[in-house]
Amino acid sequence: MPFALGRFMAKHKTSVFANEAECLKAILEIHNGGRGIDLDPMFFKGGFYRDGTIARPKLTFDLVPRDEKVVEANAEALPLTSGSIETMILDPLFLFGVHGNAGKYYTSRTMGIFKDFAALENHYKGILAEAHRLLKKGGLLIFKCQDYTDSKTTMTHCKVYEWAETLGFYAKDLAILNIPQTKIYNPNLTQRHFRKTHCYFWVFTKRGRKVR
Repeated sequence: MPFALGRFMAKHKTSVFANEAECLKAILEIHNGGRGIDLDPMFFKGGFYRDGTIARPKLTFDLVPRDEKVVEANAEALPLTSGSIETMILDPLFLFGVHGNAGKYYTSRTMGIFKDFAALENHYKGILAEAHRLLKKGGLLIFKCQDYTDSKTTMTHCKVYEWAETLGFYAKDLAILNIPQTKIYNPNLTQRHFRKTHCYFWVFTKRGRKVR
Protein backbone atom coordinates (compact mmCIF):
# COMPACT_ATOMS: atom_id res chain seq x y z
CA MET A 1 0.00 0.00 0.00
CA PRO A 2 1.53 3.39 -0.97
CA PHE A 3 2.75 5.53 1.87
CA ALA A 4 0.15 8.17 2.78
CA LEU A 5 -1.45 9.78 5.83
CA GLY A 6 -0.85 8.13 9.17
CA ARG A 7 -2.11 9.06 12.63
CA PHE A 8 0.83 7.56 14.46
CA MET A 9 4.21 8.36 12.98
CA ALA A 10 7.19 6.04 13.32
CA LYS A 11 10.28 7.30 15.11
CA HIS A 12 13.50 7.58 13.15
CA LYS A 13 16.76 7.78 15.06
CA THR A 14 19.17 7.75 12.16
CA SER A 15 19.96 10.12 9.30
CA VAL A 16 21.72 7.44 7.25
CA PHE A 17 19.70 4.97 5.17
CA ALA A 18 20.41 1.97 2.96
CA ASN A 19 17.07 2.07 1.13
CA GLU A 20 15.87 5.04 -0.90
CA ALA A 21 12.14 4.50 -0.33
CA GLU A 22 12.64 4.19 3.42
CA CYS A 23 14.71 7.38 3.38
CA LEU A 24 11.94 9.30 1.64
CA LYS A 25 9.31 7.75 3.87
CA ALA A 26 11.16 8.96 6.96
CA ILE A 27 11.54 12.46 5.50
CA LEU A 28 7.82 12.68 4.75
CA GLU A 29 6.85 11.35 8.17
CA ILE A 30 9.06 13.77 10.07
CA HIS A 31 8.83 16.87 7.90
CA ASN A 32 5.53 16.58 6.02
CA GLY A 33 3.14 15.16 8.58
CA GLY A 34 2.91 11.87 6.72
CA ARG A 35 1.61 13.50 3.55
CA GLY A 36 2.97 12.54 0.16
CA ILE A 37 4.78 14.49 -2.57
CA ASP A 38 2.66 16.81 -4.74
CA LEU A 39 5.10 17.47 -7.58
CA ASP A 40 7.98 15.64 -9.26
CA PRO A 41 9.17 17.66 -12.29
CA MET A 42 12.11 15.29 -13.00
CA PHE A 43 10.19 12.02 -13.00
CA PHE A 44 12.43 10.04 -15.41
CA LYS A 45 11.38 6.38 -14.83
CA GLY A 46 9.67 6.99 -11.48
CA GLY A 47 12.24 5.11 -9.43
CA PHE A 48 11.20 6.78 -6.16
CA TYR A 49 7.75 5.19 -6.41
CA ARG A 50 8.56 1.85 -8.00
CA ASP A 51 7.96 -0.42 -4.98
CA GLY A 52 4.83 1.42 -3.81
CA THR A 53 6.27 2.64 -0.51
CA ILE A 54 5.95 6.25 -1.68
CA ALA A 55 2.78 7.24 -3.53
CA ARG A 56 3.28 8.66 -7.00
CA PRO A 57 2.71 12.45 -7.09
CA LYS A 58 -0.34 13.82 -8.88
CA LEU A 59 1.86 16.22 -10.86
CA THR A 60 4.71 14.68 -12.84
CA PHE A 61 6.84 16.25 -15.58
CA ASP A 62 10.01 15.45 -17.52
CA LEU A 63 11.94 16.80 -20.49
CA VAL A 64 11.52 13.45 -22.24
CA PRO A 65 8.45 11.67 -20.80
CA ARG A 66 8.67 7.88 -20.69
CA ASP A 67 5.17 7.48 -19.33
CA GLU A 68 1.90 8.69 -20.87
CA LYS A 69 0.88 10.23 -17.54
CA VAL A 70 4.03 12.40 -17.43
CA VAL A 71 3.78 15.86 -19.02
CA GLU A 72 6.63 17.22 -21.13
CA ALA A 73 8.14 20.30 -19.47
CA ASN A 74 11.39 21.84 -18.28
CA ALA A 75 11.85 21.81 -14.50
CA GLU A 76 13.22 25.35 -14.76
CA ALA A 77 9.94 26.67 -16.23
CA LEU A 78 6.87 24.64 -15.29
CA PRO A 79 3.30 25.46 -16.39
CA LEU A 80 2.07 25.84 -12.82
CA THR A 81 0.80 28.74 -10.70
CA SER A 82 3.19 30.43 -8.28
CA GLY A 83 2.71 29.45 -4.64
CA SER A 84 0.50 26.48 -5.50
CA ILE A 85 2.62 23.54 -4.30
CA GLU A 86 3.01 22.14 -0.78
CA THR A 87 5.73 19.53 -1.37
CA MET A 88 8.03 18.74 -4.28
CA ILE A 89 11.14 16.70 -5.04
CA LEU A 90 14.09 17.37 -7.36
CA ASP A 91 16.49 14.71 -8.60
CA PRO A 92 18.84 16.34 -11.15
CA LEU A 93 21.87 14.85 -12.89
CA PHE A 94 25.12 15.09 -10.93
CA LEU A 95 27.86 14.08 -13.40
CA PHE A 96 29.74 16.78 -15.29
CA GLY A 97 32.79 17.02 -17.54
CA VAL A 98 33.24 14.28 -20.15
CA HIS A 99 36.67 12.92 -19.27
CA GLY A 100 38.18 9.95 -17.48
CA ASN A 101 35.62 7.19 -16.99
CA ALA A 102 32.65 9.54 -16.66
CA GLY A 103 31.18 8.58 -20.01
CA LYS A 104 31.10 4.90 -19.02
CA TYR A 105 28.98 5.37 -15.88
CA TYR A 106 25.44 3.97 -16.02
CA THR A 107 24.01 7.36 -15.02
CA SER A 108 25.78 9.23 -17.81
CA ARG A 109 24.78 6.62 -20.41
CA THR A 110 21.11 6.49 -19.42
CA MET A 111 20.37 10.02 -18.22
CA GLY A 112 23.13 12.36 -19.41
CA ILE A 113 26.04 14.44 -18.20
CA PHE A 114 26.69 18.19 -17.90
CA LYS A 115 29.41 19.69 -20.08
CA ASP A 116 31.11 21.24 -17.04
CA PHE A 117 30.42 22.43 -13.51
CA ALA A 118 29.22 25.82 -14.76
CA ALA A 119 26.43 24.06 -16.69
CA LEU A 120 25.48 22.08 -13.57
CA GLU A 121 25.46 25.28 -11.49
CA ASN A 122 23.21 27.13 -13.94
CA HIS A 123 20.75 24.25 -14.05
CA TYR A 124 20.67 23.73 -10.29
CA LYS A 125 20.10 27.43 -9.66
CA GLY A 126 17.35 27.40 -12.29
CA ILE A 127 15.41 24.50 -10.78
CA LEU A 128 15.87 25.85 -7.25
CA ALA A 129 14.53 29.25 -8.31
CA GLU A 130 11.52 27.60 -9.99
CA ALA A 131 10.89 25.49 -6.86
CA HIS A 132 10.93 28.65 -4.74
CA ARG A 133 8.39 30.25 -7.09
CA LEU A 134 6.04 27.28 -7.01
CA LEU A 135 6.12 26.42 -3.32
CA LYS A 136 3.83 28.01 -0.77
CA LYS A 137 5.42 29.79 2.16
CA GLY A 138 6.70 27.03 4.45
CA GLY A 139 6.47 24.53 1.57
CA LEU A 140 8.82 21.55 1.50
CA LEU A 141 11.50 20.84 -1.10
CA ILE A 142 13.38 17.52 -1.12
CA PHE A 143 16.55 17.83 -3.20
CA LYS A 144 18.63 14.76 -4.05
CA CYS A 145 22.27 15.43 -4.95
CA GLN A 146 25.64 13.72 -4.96
CA ASP A 147 29.26 14.78 -4.69
CA TYR A 148 31.46 13.88 -7.63
CA THR A 149 35.06 12.72 -7.91
CA ASP A 150 36.83 12.40 -11.24
CA SER A 151 40.49 13.34 -10.71
CA LYS A 152 39.29 15.85 -8.09
CA THR A 153 36.31 16.08 -5.75
CA THR A 154 33.48 18.60 -6.01
CA MET A 155 31.38 18.83 -2.84
CA THR A 156 28.17 19.48 -4.74
CA HIS A 157 25.91 19.10 -1.71
CA CYS A 158 27.67 22.09 -0.09
CA LYS A 159 27.03 24.17 -3.18
CA VAL A 160 23.36 23.17 -3.23
CA TYR A 161 23.06 24.38 0.37
CA GLU A 162 24.59 27.76 -0.53
CA TRP A 163 22.44 28.28 -3.62
CA ALA A 164 19.23 27.28 -1.84
CA GLU A 165 19.90 29.54 1.15
CA THR A 166 20.62 32.46 -1.18
CA LEU A 167 17.30 31.95 -2.96
CA GLY A 168 15.36 31.99 0.29
CA PHE A 169 15.22 28.39 1.47
CA TYR A 170 15.93 27.19 5.00
CA ALA A 171 17.99 23.98 5.21
CA LYS A 172 15.89 22.12 7.75
CA ASP A 173 17.48 18.68 7.56
CA LEU A 174 19.81 16.37 5.66
CA ALA A 175 19.60 12.61 5.11
CA ILE A 176 22.28 10.38 3.61
CA LEU A 177 21.55 7.39 1.41
CA ASN A 178 24.42 4.89 1.28
CA ILE A 179 24.16 2.11 -1.28
CA PRO A 180 27.55 0.44 -1.90
CA GLN A 181 27.74 -0.77 -5.46
CA THR A 182 30.29 -1.72 -8.08
CA LYS A 183 31.44 1.22 -10.16
CA ILE A 184 33.79 1.46 -13.12
CA TYR A 185 37.34 2.25 -12.13
CA ASN A 186 40.91 1.65 -13.28
CA PRO A 187 42.63 -0.83 -10.91
CA ASN A 188 46.02 0.18 -12.29
CA LEU A 189 45.76 3.69 -10.84
CA THR A 190 46.63 4.64 -7.28
CA GLN A 191 43.40 5.45 -5.44
CA ARG A 192 43.47 9.02 -4.11
CA HIS A 193 39.82 9.51 -3.16
CA PHE A 194 37.06 7.47 -1.54
CA ARG A 195 34.68 6.02 -4.10
CA LYS A 196 31.39 7.81 -3.67
CA THR A 197 28.67 5.29 -2.80
CA HIS A 198 26.39 7.75 -1.02
CA CYS A 199 24.13 10.65 -1.94
CA TYR A 200 22.26 13.34 -0.03
CA PHE A 201 18.63 14.31 0.42
CA TRP A 202 18.39 17.94 1.47
CA VAL A 203 15.17 18.95 3.18
CA PHE A 204 14.47 22.64 2.50
CA THR A 205 11.52 24.81 3.47
CA LYS A 206 10.59 28.04 1.73
CA ARG A 207 11.07 31.22 3.72
CA GLY A 208 8.81 34.23 3.28
CA ARG A 209 11.24 36.10 1.06
CA LYS A 210 14.63 35.75 -0.60
CA VAL A 211 17.72 36.26 1.54
CA ARG A 212 19.47 38.36 -1.11
